[in-house]
Amino acid sequence: MLATSPAFVLKTTNYSETSVIAKVYTREWGLQSVMIKGVRTAKSRNKQNLLQPLSYVDISMYRNEKKQIQFAKEVRPYKQWKNTPFDYEKTAITFFINELLYKTIREESSDVQMFDFIDECLSTLDQRQKSLADFPIRFLIKASTMFGFAPLNNFSASNNLFNLNDGRFVCQPDPYLPQQDSILGAEPSRLLHNYLCMTDIYNDETATNATQRNELLSAMLEYFKIHFSQLGDFKSHIVLHEILR
Repeated sequence: MLATSPAFVLKTTNYSETSVIAKVYTREWGLQSVMIKGVRTAKSRNKQNLLQPLSYVDISMYRNEKKQIQFAKEVRPYKQWKNTPFDYEKTAITFFINELLYKTIREESSDVQMFDFIDECLSTLDQRQKSLADFPIRFLIKASTMFGFAPLNNFSASNNLFNLNDGRFVCQPDPYLPQQDSILGAEPSRLLHNYLCMTDIYNDETATNATQRNELLSAMLEYFKIHFSQLGDFKSHIVLHEILR
């Protein structure tokens, strides 16, 4: 059956001299593997530049639920980013978001809320005029909510250290006991609390410096690894440490 859906491109793998298999996250059917024939030829209607990480496309495919790989008839632009492809910071953040989504999304069924969250995030990034320095942190916090393991914001004068394993703030551990790697220090814990208090995660302001952001970003990735064992070695955030200062 021929069907069409908006989709985000997560990854492409060369299949032959002219074709690719694309992992796409569709609004209608969730994660799908799609064979796109002839995309690597000069005369192809489905130009390969439409298949960059997190390109937002409209894909028509012949759907057969019994098969693991679907076959695309046509791939067209659905929404084109106006600023992101020409801004190296936004491009780096896009690769970071793409890596996280590729390693975490596994559902082969529709999740409209998740799809619309990705749309909102990428649209906000494309249009954003403010500093991008802490955008990856904001994204991870919002994403943790979408995945269902948002940190519990029970921060207080006594519960002021965030426990990554428990997903909540805890009191200062006994200094005579071995230190736990899963407990953040006071400063990144306080900063996380500030983000959790935001009513508009993408636009509310907070003061940070590069050291604080890098520490919290690394901690949030560790938090994701607790919930997604397949996250493995994460690489794209290293670039962010260098360029988002």
